[in-house]
Order: sequence, then C-alpha cells, then structure tokens
Amino acid sequence: MYRVGDYVYVDGGPTEPFGVRRIDELQKSAAGNVEVEVMIYHRRIDLPPELTTVADENLAEYWDEMSKKYPAQVHERELFLAKRTEKISATQIRGKCTVCLLHKAESLFSYIKAEDSFFYTLVFDSNNKTLFEDRGEIKIGSNYQAEVPLTTSIDDDTRKFKDLEELVWSPENDLADKQIDQFLVLARSVGTFARAVDEASTLKQPSLHMSAAAASRDVTLFNAMGLLHQSKYDFATAALALVSNGCPRLSTDQMEEWTTAEAALFEEAMEKHGKTFNDIWTDYMPWKTVKNLVDYYYTWKTTDRYVQQKRLKAAEHETKLKQVYVPDYSKNDGSIPGHAIQGAMCICCRTTSSASWYEMPGAQLLGMVNCRICHTCWNAYRKYSAMTPGGMSKDLAGFKMPGLKGKKATTLFLMPTLLARVARKLPKGASLNVRKLGRKPFILVEQDRVRTECSALIAQQSAQHVNKLLQRRKYTPGRNLAGVTVKCGYDDPSRPDWLIPMAKDKLPQPSRQAFPRPKKVAPGKPGASLNRIKVAAAARGSMRNGIEVKAAPEDIFFKATKAMVTERMSHTTKVIKKLARKPTKASFR
Repeated sequence: MYRVGDYVYVDGGPTEPFGVRRIDELQKSAAGNVEVEVMIYHRRIDLPPELTTVADENLAEYWDEMSKKYPAQVHERELFLAKRTEKISATQIRGKCTVCLLHKAESLFSYIKAEDSFFYTLVFDSNNKTLFEDRGEIKIGSNYQAEVPLTTSIDDDTRKFKDLEELVWSPENDLADKQIDQFLVLARSVGTFARAVDEASTLKQPSLHMSAAAASRDVTLFNAMGLLHQSKYDFATAALALVSNGCPRLSTDQMEEWTTAEAALFEEAMEKHGKTFNDIWTDYMPWKTVKNLVDYYYTWKTTDRYVQQKRLKAAEHETKLKQVYVPDYSKNDGSIPGHAIQGAMCICCRTTSSASWYEMPGAQLLGMVNCRICHTCWNAYRKYSAMTPGGMSKDLAGFKMPGLKGKKATTLFLMPTLLARVARKLPKGASLNVRKLGRKPFILVEQDRVRTECSALIAQQSAQHVNKLLQRRKYTPGRNLAGVTVKCGYDDPSRPDWLIPMAKDKLPQPSRQAFPRPKKVAPGKPGASLNRIKVAAAARGSMRNGIEVKAAPEDIFFKATKAMVTERMSHTTKVIKKLARKPTKASFR
C-alpha cells in the first residue's frame, strides 16, 4: 500500500537501476488507471562530471571514522533533489525506501548501515547545471557582522545619507496613547473620504463599506504615524497634513494598485510555483519587483479570495486518491532459472548457488560473454546502482571472467627495494623505526622524510660500509640453559640427591585418609553396585533376626503446595533465577 509522501523505487527499464522518487499526488484517469506524480531524485552517476567535485566538498564535513571505511557505500546512498516532477504509472513502483536530509548531528554511517535508506543535502538544477543547498543557513559569526566605519568627526564621515536608514517613529514622544488612537481614527476617516472622491478607487470599490475596509489597512496607519513623526508629534500640524493642498490624503497598498488581470495572473503563478517569488517574478511578472510580490502576497492572504481558493483546493484534494495498492511485480525481468545453468559463478560475490541468475549489464559492450551475477547482487545493482552491497562500481574494465579450467596460483612474495633496505638501517628515533612499525603497521610513514634521511646516510658513508650494512646477517643459534650454566662456572654434571624425585611406593603414607580408596575386588567376582536405587532397595529388603531392616533412607523430594505455586507465579523469571542461585538467602515472604 502506497500513500502520498512515501519514497519508492521506480522501474525505468529491465536493465537500468531503479529511480528513487517521492509520491506527491495520486490520480485516477478516466480509463481506470492510476497515475502518480512523483518528485525526482538523482544519483551521483547522473550528475555531470564537473559537479562531482562540488558534491565531494559539500560531503567532506560529514565524514566520520566508520563511514570512512565504506566510501563506496556512502556515494551509492547519496541523492540529489531535482525539484522537478514527472507522471508515471503505478505499475512502475517496485517497493519502498527512505530518504532523509543529512544532518550534522547524526552520524553518516547511520544512514548507510540501514537497508533501503538514502540521504541528500544538495539540490541539482538541471537547467543551469548547478548544485545548491536545500536549507537556509543561520549566518552567525564574525564573517557576517557589519563593518562600522570609525569616524572621529562629522567632517570625516564619508557615508552617503541616502543609503542610510531613516527613523520613522519614536516611542519616546509627548503624545498620550489616547491622542495617538484619536489621530489614527481621523486618518482612517480621511482615507475613506479620499477613496470616495477618487475616480479610480470608486471603480474598484463601489460601496462605502469597501472603501472603509481599504482605509483600515496597515498602509493608512503607517502613513498616519509617519505624519506624526514628521510633524514632531504635534497633533494639530499632523491633522492639517492629512488634508494638505485642500485634498484628502490617499494612501494605497499593493492590493489597490494591482489590476484585476494582474491579480488573476498572480493567483495562477501561485498555483504553479507556490511561494517561490523569484520564479513568479521571472516567468509571470517581470515588470513587478520581488518586494511588490511579497507585499501583495501577505495582503492577498487576508482577502476572501484566498479563503475561497483554499476551500476549492481542499475539495479537490478530497476527490484525489489517498492511497493505492500495487501488487508485487512478478513478471519475468530477464532472469535465468538456477536449474538452467550448471557451474555458474557470480563474478561479484563469487557464489555458485542462486535461485536465479542475470546477465551482467554492460558486459556485452566490453566483449565479455557469459558474465553472470546472482540474485542478491542483481537486487543491489537495481537499488543502489552498484554490483554488490559491498560497493563494487559498475566499471567493468577491472573484471576478468574466470577460465573454464583451473589455473595454478602464483606464489606472491615481497622484494624490498634498495631504498627500503637502507631505510631499515636508520638509527632509532629517526623518521622510520622498523621495530615500532612491526608492532603498529598502521602508522603512517612520511616517505619524503625517509628518502631524504636515506640519501644523507648513503652520502656520509663509503660504498664498502653501505654494502656491509646491506649484507644479510648469519644465523646464530640460541644458547640453552646447560651452556649458560657451564659459562657461569658450574661444570659439575651430577645431580644432588634432593633434586632426584623419590619413588611413589617409598613416599611416607598418612595415618588416616580423608577419602579412602575402594577395596579391590578379586577377578571374576562381582563388586558392590554403585547404583543408588539398587543399593537402597537391597537395604530395605534385608532381614535381620526375622525383622525387615529399613536402614536405607528414602529418596527425598519436595512437593510444592498451592501457596508456593501462587508465590512463584507472582515473581518474574529474573527474580526466580536470582533466588535459585542463592538458596540460602531469605525469600520475599
């Protein structure tokens, strides 16, 4: 079952890797088929070669110790958002996956160790062939601070006053809050009268209540407060400024300045691009500015037109499909049954057993015939665009088809170069310590420094001395303890009496044995039985003076009462095991 917002694999061809898409919309056509509108995600192999370096630089800060061990898997799981949609048939869906926006707070290895999981950080613009981040950045730090010029006097100030901001309102004034509210009411009244006498406004707002609503917008209030500031917060002077030159002051915003055709064009652009105002300005309204578009958008959101469109979209959304069921794909996808191939071996993982086999994609172009890969490697190729889950790339130049006949393996041995042989003779504490590297071979060695010290060592010594250094040492056998004893001055080969062990039969015997040995039984005569049950039965059945002797103890066992069973059931398994390990400990009763 697939729903809107799910990330899915999409089949683009029988031999092509799956595409990763996000379901944005499910629609049912007139013929009864389900069409899916999906968002496109590109893989690293889909990028132009010149953008690979940009992707590597962006990913450099996310590497951790574990992910550095698996660089191929990291590149296989990296995606790039295209911000383009396409329509596909629901029958092309081949399963679900997960795509996450990579975050610095999480480990990169956590994204690649899970199956069917991908991540992305960049957006790929296919038109401009560029990559950019898919999130905003909080610009904090010294690089983003304003540079304030140091001025000692007014004459040294070289700033242009037209580029500086202007103060339009100061809360520290002599007017009371009641007087400010009265002036705002007066400004709205003058604004209503100004729209009533203006010919252009009368056509747009034919009724009085519409004019009053337009006069109550923020632009009228902002201009009124600006007049108070310009009049130095003198109520009478600001009131006269509302009707300067005998005409009422008219303040309009973007909602009143735009025509009906421009408003309809803006609504069409909003339906296509959303709140991407740069695209709206480029494709629909180049004669406007982005500032005008933003101002109009936030004013347009307060109108009934916006509310009606939201209702229409909600009704349209209810008619669309919420989910769709897509059965598993069971058609033949070019696989060869396992019983039809004898002696096949996967050239990726070297396995010889698989339920189905596949021809390696691209092998025919390189002249390689009968190249087979197993079902596991084929799934990894389709999902991650890799030959194996281990991260083998699709470059087939390094693959060699094994021959039909077995070939004897060649013995490998390492032959040191002259530089390596001289480097081993460097004194301890120099750039190369052979004994230390033998214990920790993963320590990095500075090759340039070793080469420099070897050259200095050869230059200081004569050729005969260097040859003597490079000669192999003769094997000298190790010394045994007897030879060391003789060299120390003790050459008596005899052994003292106290060092000679005594025979077992001559050892002193204790007066009493704690565990006496069983008596020896004559050959042919059966000994006493060691079976506890038989011994007890024989003891119970013996008679002494006509009286049955019951000296042997009965087998003892404990029978749990109902109260004990109830108590056991009330405890957890962990508590019962703990009590069984320490039976001497007092119980909870």
